[in-house]
Amino acid sequence: MKEDLSRLLNECMEHATEEDLHSLRQLLTGMRKKQEDGGPLLGGVFAMEWENEEDTLTLTIPITPLTHNSLGIVHGGITATMVDTIMGTLANRALPSGYGAVTTNLNVHYLAPGTGGELTAKGQIIHHGTKTMVVEGKVLRSDGKVIAHSTGSFFIFKK
Repeated sequence: MKEDLSRLLNECMEHATEEDLHSLRQLLTGMRKKQEDGGPLLGGVFAMEWENEEDTLTLTIPITPLTHNSLGIVHGGITATMVDTIMGTLANRALPSGYGAVTTNLNVHYLAPGTGGELTAKGQIIHHGTKTMVVEGKVLRSDGKVIAHSTGSFFIFKK
């Protein structure tokens, strides 16, 4: 397995553009981060940075070739992943020990293209029931423009 991966890596690097090398570095850095801190691979690969203030949780990622679609802007799936991640994290943080929440519905309204240096996701809990939660999220560009607005429903379960 390691020999196959080593050969593939060498072949990719042999024909790589600068953009390819940047993406490869980001992927490998994400893998290393996962190995070091045990967090999810997704967070490492997209270089997710978290900021937790008193009542606010934010998630920021750099816009890189790895986040682009074929039009050279952030892929909608990356934007959806950001709002699902911020909203799910908020939902789970609001629960007592021994409980978890999973997404049951996600609505994303794309409002503007994802361009610039980075994207930031923010969210807030709209409804916290005993079996479900509704959370609202938004993603902003570096210039402050909201590029997506989202709502999500989360099912609460005992672990």
